[in-house]
Parts: sequence; structure tokens; C-alpha cells
Amino acid sequence: MKEDRVIFSSLSGAFGSVLVAGTFPELLKLIPGKTVMHTIALIIGFVLIAESWLSLHGRTGVGVAIFLQPTPASGWSDARLVERFLATKACHVSFFYVNVDELYPGLTGDARAELTQRVIEARLKEEGGRRSDHISFYLTCGLANAFRLGQRLFTQQGAQLHLFEFKEISVHQVSGSGPNLPLSPLVLEGTLNGPQTTQESYQLSSTIHRDTVALFPIGGQSVNRHALIINIANNPSMITEAQDAARGAQNHLGRYAVGPQDLCSSALVYQCLVPEFPNDRSAYNALLKDIVQHWIFYLSAQETVHGYTSEGRLFISAPNSLAFSLGALLPSSTVVIEYI
Repeated sequence: MKEDRVIFSSLSGAFGSVLVAGTFPELLKLIPGKTVMHTIALIIGFVLIAESWLSLHGRTGVGVAIFLQPTPASGWSDARLVERFLATKACHVSFFYVNVDELYPGLTGDARAELTQRVIEARLKEEGGRRSDHISFYLTCGLANAFRLGQRLFTQQGAQLHLFEFKEISVHQVSGSGPNLPLSPLVLEGTLNGPQTTQESYQLSSTIHRDTVALFPIGGQSVNRHALIINIANNPSMITEAQDAARGAQNHLGRYAVGPQDLCSSALVYQCLVPEFPNDRSAYNALLKDIVQHWIFYLSAQETVHGYTSEGRLFISAPNSLAFSLGALLPSSTVVIEYI
């Protein structure tokens, strides 16, 4: 909120208080009432007080706008994020923008996520007692960067600082290129032990197909590694490409940045059955909960069967808000595979 608007709201509240304080005692003397003007003045006073209070105190939560291109040379613009930043700023108690490429150009991968996490924590520490119980993330990020950032913020050792004090975490996608379609936010419940999914009753059976697939990796043993493949975007070849990359098929190694340490023996696959996944808050949050629960169970089951500590490799084509939320919620042994 701009300073002149704060001043105006304060003056309106003061004027309303004067009207109410000056009119109400007189109004008590007017029963049944002779002067309509006193009644009008009283109503106006109450309206001014209410408007002033809502303007000054109606803002909620902390907003954090984050810009992370897939690579520094990707050519993405932060124009839409800045536009969203300016439009949403007045709704929050505080709002800040983070672009670590401006602070330290040339960082990649985990280093960018780590510096972004440190900047966010430093700003939250600076906010101190002005914070509320709600934080909103507005993301313009590549999918791999979004996942790494969510993982770094909420699961890495040493990151459990101010973010764990928020009771509600909203995650919004802001497109950096292509169609600028607003998507429903994903919402996490904050606890002292980390974020959790929210309770949703949305039925996914008509929109999402979940399956397990044996991959038979080429040229190596990888019984302890398993792929999580998620395709809810309109990308018909993604599942095949991801499965081939996960088992080491050479024709797709140039698209997904996989190495010998990423080959997988099986996969848990999520495929959207409709051209567009429903843009519904309950649908997105129900999908998030389903993925987290089934992936944790799947890794645990594989450990029981094979006797190895399981690792995960994530192949994803979905909104970056989902990738960020999965990073915050999935086991830290799950590593995202970058699409190049």
C-alpha cells in the first residue's frame, strides 16, 4: 500500500470517529428522532470507520514473487510476474521479489535454489513480527528449478527456519512465456515438522490414470531406483520419452538429462485422461495429495521387496506450482530430471 493511501485511510477513520462520537450522544436524545441528518451522519461515520479499518488491516499474509529461468540464457521475461506483483502487492502484509540471477549471474541447478532459499529466509527474518500465518509464492520458474526450490525450502537440513512458522502456504504459477492462463493455487498446510497436503474430496478417477510399469534398464543394475512420471499437460509423447530415458534408451538421452546414476527399474506413472486437467483448486490439491501418498507408499513397498533403500527420479510435465509443491513434500531421495 502506498503511503498516501495509508494517510488517507487514517484520516478517513479519524473523521468517521469524530462523526460517530459527536453524533451518537445527540442521537440518543432524539428518540423517536427529529433530525434525519444526525442519523445520516452516524451511518456515514460508521462506513468511514469500516472502510478505513478494512483498508489498513484487511491485508493478509506474505507474498513472495520468484523468477528463475530454466537457464540464464532461456530468454524468459519477468514482465508477467512483475505485473502480478504490482496487482497483488496491496493484498499482503508484505511482498517481495527475488531474482538471484540479478544478484549472482551464472549459477545453475542446486546453487540457484540454495541462494534463492537464503534470500527468502533473510527477507522473512527482516519482516519479523509483521508476518501473518499465511505465505503465498508466485512462481515464474522452469519445472526442475521449481522442484529444487520447493525441496530446498522445506526439506533440506538447515532450511527449517521462518518458513516453518506459517500455517498455510499457497503456491501460484505465473507463466513466463506462452499462454498466460491463471491457474488455481495449490495449498499446503504448514506444521512445525514441515508442510502437508490439505484434505480434498475431489474424485480423480475420470481425469487421471495411475499405473506402474517395469522398465528393464539398459546396461546396468538399478533395482533401487524408480521413476515418478507425471504428465498432466497436453504433451502426448511425454510418457514414452520419459520411460525410454529412465531405462537408458539412447534416442531420448538428449532430451532428458539422465546419466548412468539415473536409470530406473520401474515407474509410477500419472497420465491425464482429458485434453486439459480441470482448473479447479480441489482437483489440483487432490492430485498433489494422491501423488505424494502413492509415491511414498510405492518407494516403501520397493524397499520391502528388494531390501534396498529406494531412490526416485522425477520426470514431470505439469504446472510449476505442482513441481514446487512436490519438491516440498516428496522424500529428499527423489531427484528431478531436467528436460533440455
